[in-house]
Amino acid sequence: MNVGDSVTHALREWGRSEWDAAMLHACNAVDGTGKKRYPNRRVGARFKRTIRDSIDIFGAVALTGLNVPLLRFPVAVKSDLPDKRPDVADVIYGIHRCTHGHGDELPEGFELTPIQDGGDAVNIRLTLDGKLQLPTSVVMGLLAVAIFAPENNDQVIGGGGNYGLTLVWQRLMVNDWWGRGDDFRELVRLDQAPSGFTVDFGRFWNDWKPV
Repeated sequence: MNVGDSVTHALREWGRSEWDAAMLHACNAVDGTGKKRYPNRRVGARFKRTIRDSIDIFGAVALTGLNVPLLRFPVAVKSDLPDKRPDVADVIYGIHRCTHGHGDELPEGFELTPIQDGGDAVNIRLTLDGKLQLPTSVVMGLLAVAIFAPENNDQVIGGGGNYGLTLVWQRLMVNDWWGRGDDFRELVRLDQAPSGFTVDFGRFWNDWKPV
């Protein structure tokens, strides 16, 4: 699996507003990165670990302003965390990566919702029946995980190198940023930023049971 090709395809589909297709290729980019980093781990374990390794980067790009490391979802998704409460890596793997990877449609009610004009990326919605809607910005978050991974510093993106990683506040040309996770952290000063808003789903946990 060529990570550069997966990133190219994801950004191409993003430009067409084909969110599910973009998500598929973004997941492939993370999976390809994880295979390099953890070659002896199974797909699910390496996929989730790769996201968690860069959860600060993912959060800065995908869910700006939220405390993503502490974000847990009361949904029916299997988690490998000690308390079995799914985090964003569990949700993306269990709902999006597995579904798209097998060529299936997303379960009804689970979907990506486009970012509204004005750049509001934090539009997580949880329905009363436990269905989760995440913003399309999670696609960019996954691509950031892959692009900034040191294992991918030799990758090259197609399309004449004109593709950029679109953030709320800036656009970074992909071919200038392969493998530069530490530089990105310095750019957004993640180590100096506040921890962010902690989402509390409150009563949604009352009827939740681990999978």
